[in-house]
Amino acid sequence: MNNSELREIALTTLSQLGRLPTTSYYEDSAAAYLTSRCESLGLDVQSDIWGNVLVSRPGSEPGARGLAFVAHMDHPGFEAVSEEGDRVTARVLGGVPPWAEQSGAPVIAVVQDRDEAELGRFRTERIKGEIIGRADGADERSVLIQFDEPLPYLPVPVVFDLPDFDLGDGQIRMRAADDLAGCATITAVMAAAAEFDAAGAVYGLFTRAEEVGLVGALLAAEDSLLPRDTVVVSVETSLALPGAQQGDGPVIRTGDRATTFDNAAEAYLVKARANLLAEDEGFKCQRQLMGAGGCEASAFAAHGYQVTGMAYPLGAWHNAGPGNTIAPEYISLDDFAGGVLLATEAAKLAGTDPAGPATSRLRKPVETSHRQWLTRNR
Repeated sequence: MNNSELREIALTTLSQLGRLPTTSYYEDSAAAYLTSRCESLGLDVQSDIWGNVLVSRPGSEPGARGLAFVAHMDHPGFEAVSEEGDRVTARVLGGVPPWAEQSGAPVIAVVQDRDEAELGRFRTERIKGEIIGRADGADERSVLIQFDEPLPYLPVPVVFDLPDFDLGDGQIRMRAADDLAGCATITAVMAAAAEFDAAGAVYGLFTRAEEVGLVGALLAAEDSLLPRDTVVVSVETSLALPGAQQGDGPVIRTGDRATTFDNAAEAYLVKARANLLAEDEGFKCQRQLMGAGGCEASAFAAHGYQVTGMAYPLGAWHNAGPGNTIAPEYISLDDFAGGVLLATEAAKLAGTDPAGPATSRLRKPVETSHRQWLTRNR
C-alpha cells in the first residue's frame, strides 16, 4: 500500500467519522462504523463487555511481542437527562470549556431511531438547541438548554453544533478531531497491516469514555484485553504548545499531564522516524512532552504496560475558541498525513527490539582509552 493510498484511507475514515456525533457513553455509531470498516479489510474485530473495539492482525512469529495503537471514540459533550417546560437539563461530559455555560452556544441533540438501533443501524435526527445558562443546584456540572422542538425521549447525547468535517487551507476543522483523528490514523495503520508481514501482532484499540476519566482504557488494561507484553502507543491530539507546533509534523509524545512514558516503547517511533527520514529527508516529526491533558498511555502504564505516544498539535482544544467562543477543533493536514506514515512504519517493527541512535551509542562498550584514564586518575 503506497503513501497516497494510506492518506486517502485515513482522510476518508476521518470525514465519515466526523458525520457521527459522539460523546462519552454514546460511541455506538462510531464503534459500529469502525467495526464495519476494519472487517471489510479482512481484519479480526471483537468488542469487549465494555464496548471497546479491538482490531488485530496476528504476527508471523509465535510469542513475538505485539504493538498496539490506541485511540478513543468520544469527545467532550453533554447528556440531556431531564426537562421542565421548554428547558432541558444536561450534564457535562468531559472538559467542555467553562464559558459554554453562559455563551449561548448552539448545540444539537442526537436522537436515534430506537428500532433501527436495535438492528445495529444508526439513523439519527439532529434537534437544534442553544445553551441558555448553568443549571444551578445540580449534583454535578450541568447546563440548561432550550431546543427547537421537544426531545422524544431522555437521556440523549448532546454535542456542539459545529461542522462535522471541513478540509481547506491545509487544515482539517471539525467538531471532534480529538480523538477521531487518532481513530482514523489507526484504521489506516490496520489497513496497511493487513498487507505487510511483521513478526509481532499489530492491534488497533478504540476505547470509550476517555474524556470522563480514561474509563474504557482503564477497563481494557485491567482486563488484559491486550497481552501484557504488548507495547502500547497512544494516538492522540493534544494542545499545540512551544516545541509542538502545527505544521512541524506529528509529535512523538514523551509524556502527558499524568505520566512520563517509556524509552523502550518510544524506540519504535524513533526508529520509524529514522526509517522515514532515510527515504525522505524532508519528513517532519517533533518530540515533546505534551502535558496539557492526559491520554490512554497513562491508563495502560498504571497497569504495567510499556507505553509511548504520538500526537497531532491541536487548535481550539475541546472546542475552546478565541475570545471565549465555541469553535471547531483543527489540526494540520500535513501533520495528519505524516502521523499516518509514522504509525504505519512503527507497526512494521512489531515483534522487534528497536533502539534509537542515542540508545545504540549508549549500549556500546566504553572505549579502552576512557577506562585507562579513569583508572590512572583515581
